[in-house]
Amino acid sequence: MPRWTTPTGLGGWLTLLLGLLIALIGAILAFGGAQLAALGGSWYYLIVGLLLIASGVLLVLRDVRGAWIYGGAFLFTLVWALWEKGLDGWALVPRLIGPLVLMFLVLASLPVLMGRGGKRLAGGGALGLAVLTVVFGFAVAQANRAQIASPAPGARGAYNDPALLKTGADWPAWGGTDSAQRYSPLTQINKDNVGRLERAWTFRTGDLPEERWGAETTPLKIGDTVYLCSARNKLFALDAATGRQKWAYDPQVADENIPYTAACRGVTYHARAGADAAEPCATKIVEGTLDGRIIAVDARTGRPCPAFGQNGAVDIKRGMGEPYPGMVSITSAPVIVRGVIVTGHQVLDGQKRWNASGVIQGFDVETGELRFAWDMMRPDRNGLPPEGETYTPGTPNMWTTATGDEALGLVYLPMGNSSADYWSSSRRPAENEYSTALVALDVTT
Repeated sequence: MPRWTTPTGLGGWLTLLLGLLIALIGAILAFGGAQLAALGGSWYYLIVGLLLIASGVLLVLRDVRGAWIYGGAFLFTLVWALWEKGLDGWALVPRLIGPLVLMFLVLASLPVLMGRGGKRLAGGGALGLAVLTVVFGFAVAQANRAQIASPAPGARGAYNDPALLKTGADWPAWGGTDSAQRYSPLTQINKDNVGRLERAWTFRTGDLPEERWGAETTPLKIGDTVYLCSARNKLFALDAATGRQKWAYDPQVADENIPYTAACRGVTYHARAGADAAEPCATKIVEGTLDGRIIAVDARTGRPCPAFGQNGAVDIKRGMGEPYPGMVSITSAPVIVRGVIVTGHQVLDGQKRWNASGVIQGFDVETGELRFAWDMMRPDRNGLPPEGETYTPGTPNMWTTATGDEALGLVYLPMGNSSADYWSSSRRPAENEYSTALVALDVTT
C-alpha cells in the first residue's frame, strides 16, 4: 500500500481533489446502494460505490491503480446502462454523462500518476475515448430517430379526409395536429424579419373574473376563421384577417366552479366526413368547461349542436357521485380520434384523499353518447358504474391534453398523480402503476 506524501505542483493537487471527489461520490453510492440492495433492489450502486471509494483513495495517494479501478468501474457502468436501458438516449444521459466526464479527468491525471510515460497514454486514451463517445453518440442518435409510420390503407380521419385540414396555412388542433407535432412548415416569418412584425389587430373577450384568472388559450385557425375560448369558457369565432367577431357562445359557467384559476387552454375542431358543409354542425367546435361539461357548437354559427347530448352539452360528472363545485374541471382541449371525444379532467388536488375519480371518458362526437370510461381500478368495466356506485375515487387524473393517432385508433394519456398525493404510500397498486405514466387506450374499447 503506498504511503501518503504531500502533493507537489498544480497537477498533484488537482489529482488529490479528483480523488476526494470520486471517493465522496463512491461513499454516497455505496451507502444508498446498500439500502437499495437490502430492499431487494439493484446491487449495481453498492458495487460501483465500493469501486469508486477504492479508486478515490488510491488517486489521493497518487497510485496509478486508482485510475485502472476507475476505468473498470466506468466499463461496468457502461455495460449496466446498456443492459438496463439499451440505446434509449434520454435514459442513458444521467447514467453515463457524469461518469464519462470523470473518465476524461482520470485520464488527465495519468502524467501525475505515471510520470513521462503517462503523457502519451493520457493523450491516446483521451483521443480514443473521444472517438468512441462520438461513435456511440451517433449510434444512440440513430436508434432514437423518430419513425413516422404511414397510415394503414383506408384508415379514417385526418390522413385521407380532405375535410380535416393540415397544419400550415391553418392551425387545426391545439398542438397543430392531434399528434401534437407543434410544427408549422410556413417560412414567411423568419429570424431575419421577425423583428419587423407589426400588430394587425387585437380582440378582447371581456371575460375577466375578479380573481383567479389566466389567459392560456391556444387559438385554432381554420380557413378564414380563428376559434378560441376565454378563461370562463366563452367561445368566440373571429375573422382571421381583421379580428372582427363572427359569433360568440357563453356556456354560463358559474364562478363557484373555478378551481385554482379560471383557464381554458384551447378548443377542438371536428369536420364530419362526407357531410354537406351547409348542414348544421357539419363542422363543430368542442370544448371542455370548468364545471365538467363537454360543449359542442356549430363552427359556422356558434349555436349548440342539438343532436349532441342535451342541447349541445354532456356532463362528465355522471358516475362520480356529487363532487364539490370546482373539484372537477376540464381545463384542456379534448382530442378526437375515430369519432370519439376523449377527455380527462383536473381534480382539485391536495384537498381530499378520496376526491372525485380521475376516470378517462370517451364520448361520441355526433351524439355525445358515452363510448367508454377507463377507471384504472375497475378495468373490467368500460361504462357508467352500476346504480349506487361511483367511479373509483381518488385515482390519478389527466388534466392536460392527450394526443391521438387516427391510423392506429389510439389515444395517449399523460397521467398525473392521485388527488391527495403528499404521502404516496397510500397509493393502491393500480395507482402506483399509472401515476405519472404514459397510457395508451384503444378508443374503440
